[in-house]
Formats: sequence, structure tokens, C-alpha cells
Amino acid sequence: MDAVPFPAAGPPHSLSQPGSARHALLRLVTVMLDCDDEHDVLWGAMAAIAATGPFTAEAAYAVHHGLARRCPPRQVAAARPERAQARQPTVDPIGEPPAEAAAAEEMAADWLDRQIGALDGHSRPLREPGGPWVRAIALRYRDDCLGYLVVRSPTTPSAEQTALTDLLADQTGIALARRAGPRKEPAGAGPVSFPGTGDPSEAGSLAGTETECGSSSAAPDATVSVLASRLALHDALSRAAVSGGGEVGILQVLYDKTGFAALTEDRFGNPRARVGPGRGEPRGTPWAGAGPRSRRGNASVHRARRRPGAVRDRDRLIVPIEMAGDLLGVVTLADPDRRATETATKALEQAALLLAPQLSHERALAELKPRLRGDLVDRLISGEATDDVFARAAALGHDLHRQHRVAVLEWPGAADRAALGDAVLRAAGRLGRDMIVGSRGETTVVLVAGEDRRDPGPELHRAVSAELGTGAGAIGVGGHCEALIDLPHSYDEAVRALTVRRRSHDPHGSTGFAELGLRRMMGTGDGEREADRFVREWLGRLLDYDARHHTELVTTLSRYLESGGSYDATSETLLIHRSTVRYRLQRIRELTGHDLGDIETRLNLHVATRIRDVLDAPR
Repeated sequence: MDAVPFPAAGPPHSLSQPGSARHALLRLVTVMLDCDDEHDVLWGAMAAIAATGPFTAEAAYAVHHGLARRCPPRQVAAARPERAQARQPTVDPIGEPPAEAAAAEEMAADWLDRQIGALDGHSRPLREPGGPWVRAIALRYRDDCLGYLVVRSPTTPSAEQTALTDLLADQTGIALARRAGPRKEPAGAGPVSFPGTGDPSEAGSLAGTETECGSSSAAPDATVSVLASRLALHDALSRAAVSGGGEVGILQVLYDKTGFAALTEDRFGNPRARVGPGRGEPRGTPWAGAGPRSRRGNASVHRARRRPGAVRDRDRLIVPIEMAGDLLGVVTLADPDRRATETATKALEQAALLLAPQLSHERALAELKPRLRGDLVDRLISGEATDDVFARAAALGHDLHRQHRVAVLEWPGAADRAALGDAVLRAAGRLGRDMIVGSRGETTVVLVAGEDRRDPGPELHRAVSAELGTGAGAIGVGGHCEALIDLPHSYDEAVRALTVRRRSHDPHGSTGFAELGLRRMMGTGDGEREADRFVREWLGRLLDYDARHHTELVTTLSRYLESGGSYDATSETLLIHRSTVRYRLQRIRELTGHDLGDIETRLNLHVATRIRDVLDAPR
């Protein structure tokens, strides 16, 4: 048997694809398992790990009776002359280590020994102040920690590379356990059958191999077979992650290779996707009737986050999907008969690692897209659009080369503008309309695409009301735009239409600018100041009286004129008694001196009240 190659500090050696160094890894593991003592097992494992990514050996520790003991490398130079040497103290020209370098090396070793001594038997990152990525990999067999391998990397390894190191650490733990002597089997332990997969012969070999490795008489070939099977599973999951199949693709591989239904939930316990036998639902879709997880399920997730590996939650195994300590969701295997093997558990853990960046990216996009849409809409309605807006809109899935119109929404019943924007997008999907949503001030602004010149306001109001569960909102819709330069004008029209709707006798619903009639000419350009003067001339005394006495004489006059001079209709609209309407109109005659029976006077008062509905309070 060849001498065991030992890892050394030097240039990192990364693999271009998961599994590209499978034969080298298997050979190294075979050499490792053929070693005579734990020292050679530890450093043989180091050599295997160094082949999986940009890792450099730092130190190896054996654990006996709960105490970690450092195992320094031996025969470093003889093992692999062409490889860079393991970390050695700096040597001066006469061959003696300088005192400063030796002291620094000793301090670093003492610091590392203290860090290892403080571990709880599980793999943990070790952060040297200002230093590179360092990780202590626990070598476990069942409930015991038998050693640690400490590796460093100039860059943060990928999830795939980290998973391969954990896979090799599992086999190293088995090898150390074999050399420690027979261990008592748990009561009732026996051969563990692996559930059916897409290839029954493969399933049988995996199950049998895994059982043999659990015994003290396992042959090195059996352990290598387990490692080969797990590497193949790792490759399949990794390929699914980069193939574009996304979350469902990873779950499909997990189901195909383990035989257990695989599913994911969001951080609140709501179902995301499922692959495998269940309740007859389509593959890759949430199942009917599922809801947020139970209090017991939440406790299981919290327990799983405090310890590495899968945790059982009644009839399933769960692994949290985390990124930088933030819970993104949960991936689970349905195992009501408790038949899952260690291989299936490791596959579940690997799936969680691969799903983490995907779910994190998905959440980042979900947070970023509304801001990008909002910025785009604001530029368009402000008249600040440049040629790059077409590319920006295309990246958000919207075609700005089409005709558009602007709608402005206010919905006091919505929790916030984000909730209203989400409701508009869902409503657009239901209506089959292409919309892009932004906001300005307290309103939500929507660009509605399409050549259809019919007012989209009424159907949009109904759809958004259904989404939010309340119709207490208002929509103003601007005119149709042939070109982007007309969008600011359409926005102004939509704002005026919304203002009229809000001040009307029915403030909930939709109003298009085309419906405003005479009011379309008010509040634009230099005419706004003259319109203010006109309102002041005819309504000034009533406005001042209402402000001082908190009355509603102007509103009463407006409703009276809108109803064609009907006392009954006015009282019904204002929800007041008919005699109250009569009293208020008499008071209006006294304060203004106007004869409400005169046609010219009524026309001017009516126009003034309509201008007031369009404009803000006169200045």
C-alpha cells in the first residue's frame, strides 16, 4: 500500500465540479482505512479533505475520555515532496527558527488548543481575529466525538465543498471507532433496510453497506462503497441545484434517491413544494388544507437549529434551511415508519445546504424588486426617464414599448403600501393584465399596459377589494398614453380623478379622468390661481364659517346642487333629517346673500363647488 499522503499548507486545490476527484478521494479513503493507528487515520482524512476544495491542513486532534489531544503530522516531507509543506515555523538563514516566529507559532497553537478544548463535540467555525476562514470538523460516531480536523481556506468554501468535508468526516469517525474496539449496539438494533428508490439494486447495496459500516467488523471496502454512494448522491443534488430545476428539482432528486416524500416549508411553516407520494397533489405544489406548523413543530425547528443534523418531528425528519444564521425555511422527509437510514439523513442535510442560497436569493429578489419597480415608476411619472428605462423594465418582466395609462390608488383598509402593492399585483394576475407598481407619497401608483382604451378602474377596484377583503378604497385613472413622455400628464389626470372620487358623495370606487367633464379643465397650469379666486368669491364666506364653527354648509350646498335641488336626496346622502337640510340652506342664504332660486347664481355656486372638489383647499 502506498504511503499515506499528508496535507500541507500551500496553494489551494479546488475541484471544478462536485465528484471530479472521486477516484482520488476513494483511493485516499482506502489508504486511510488501511492505516495502523489513529494518527494516520486523522492525517489520511486530512489529505482526502484537502482534495475536495481550497482547504489547507491546520491541525488534527484525537479525543479520549472527553479530552482533545493534538496529533502533529509526521514524515511531511517524505509523504508528498511535490506538495507544499505543512505549516512550519519560519527558518532563518542559519537554520534556527527566530525567537519571534517561534513565539508566534506557540501562541497560535495555544489559542487553537483552547478553542478545540471549548468545543461541544460538534463542527464549528473558528474565527481568528483578522484571520482567514478556519473550521474545526468534528469526527463523530453515533453519540461520541472521537476527534477534530482543523482546516483553513483563503476563501469561504461553497456549500458543496463543505458538505463533502462533512461526508468524509463521517467516514473518518467510523474508522476511528473501529480502531477503538467494539461498541455496544443499541437495544433492538438490527439490519436497517433502505426504502425503495428508482433503482432497487442500488437501494439494496446502500442499505447493506450502511449497516456493515455501523459494525466494528466492517471492511474498508464497505466503507468506501458507502462513501461512493454518498458522493454520487451529492453529485446528483449538486447538479439539480445548478440545472435550473430550482427547489422542486432538488426535492425530486431527494425523493428519487431516498424513496421518501420530500417537501419544503417557509419560515412560518406554510408549505412551499412537495415531491413524492402524499395526498394526490400535483408534483412540486403545496398540498390542499396545509397550514402553518403546530406549536410542537415550531419547537422541533428550534431544537434543530440548536444542534447540527436532522431532527425527528413525529412522522418526519426535518432540517432547517439557514443562511448566515437566518432561518429561511425547512426541508423534510416524510418517514412515518422510521425507516430512514443515515444515508437518507445525510442527503436531507445536503439538500438543506443547497436550498439555502436559492431561498436566500429568492428572498433578496422579493425585497429588491418592489424598490426597483418603485424607482422605475417614479422616474416615468416624473418625466425623468432615459433610454435605459426600457432595459430596466425588461429586467423586471415589463415591456415599456406598449401603450400605458396611470392609475393612482388609496386604500385606508390596507395594512400598508406594500400590502396594497402586493394586492394589486395579485389582482393584475387574476385579470390577466400587465401592470407595474410603485408609490408616491401616501398613494400607490400603477402603470397599466395595453392597447385597450376602456377604463380599467372598475374591474381593478373589484379585484383589489377581493384581495384585501374591503372595498373602502378609491382609484383615479388617467388618460391613455401613446408614448412614455405622456405618462406624467396621465399621472396628473389620475391624481385629479382620485381627488374627485374621494370628495364625492361615494368616496369608494373608481373614477376615470374622462368622466370629470367640466372638472377636467380645472386645476391645470396658470388657471389654478384664477380658479382659487373664483371659489373664494362664491364660497369664501361659507368656507370661513365652516372652519370657525366646524359645520358642513359647503358640503350641504354641494350635495344639494348635485341632486338637482332635491331636499330628500340631499338628506339621504348626508344622513340628516330633511328639516336640517332646509335649515342649512336658509343659513347659507343669510351668510352669502345669494338667491338659490336664481339660475345664474346656482350655476356659479355649482361650478365653484365642483372646482373645490378637484383642487386642494384654496390658498
